[in-house]
Amino acid sequence: MSKWLTLADDAEIPLDAADIDPGTSVLVAGPAMTGKRDLMLDIVQGSKESVGCLVTTKKSASRVRSWFDSVVADADDWSLTIVDCVGTSGVFGEPTGTDVVRVSSPRDMTGIGIKLTGFLQRQHAAGTTDPRIGFHSLSTLLMYTDLGTVYRFSHVINSRISTAGAVGAVTLDTTSRNADAVETLSGVFDALVEVETDDSGRKLRVKGDAFGPSSWTYFG
Repeated sequence: MSKWLTLADDAEIPLDAADIDPGTSVLVAGPAMTGKRDLMLDIVQGSKESVGCLVTTKKSASRVRSWFDSVVADADDWSLTIVDCVGTSGVFGEPTGTDVVRVSSPRDMTGIGIKLTGFLQRQHAAGTTDPRIGFHSLSTLLMYTDLGTVYRFSHVINSRISTAGAVGAVTLDTTSRNADAVETLSGVFDALVEVETDDSGRKLRVKGDAFGPSSWTYFG
């Protein structure tokens, strides 16, 4: 079990995030409002050195930092970088204790890639052995461009994560209209965390790796 409780005070997430092998990329896919962002953060929190980078395509850096502080027990001990892709520079103020880098729009995937590469290069120079990247969300990118472009972007980012020995977790909303996207994009990730809900609550299963249950397991 992860030691971090990100959904509720009494709700453990059944992922062994700290045991994910260096160089692993994980796609967290499921319908909206099923806890994908929490699972992504849980994987990021597996960093043994408390070093992470969060890419946000939906919320400002300030709102992401506030959320991070509210769910991470030792948030002040983290070296956290936020890549803000929503174009809100100066609107909500700069979060304290955070290295914020900005990209003008989620449409600028080249810019996002450059910022992530810069983060990984800085961690390599600093001797960091377990940097983690969280990306929320590929669904936003699909609003701006086609599936093939997002596939190529994901392949490039995951290759850089693998080369750097980092761990990456990326979210994707699943709908009846993007079933092809889930099937296609999951092919460029090392592991897939599927999330669903039913009358009993939220559940997940892990494919392609052993850091979580391979059969449906309830959480939160």
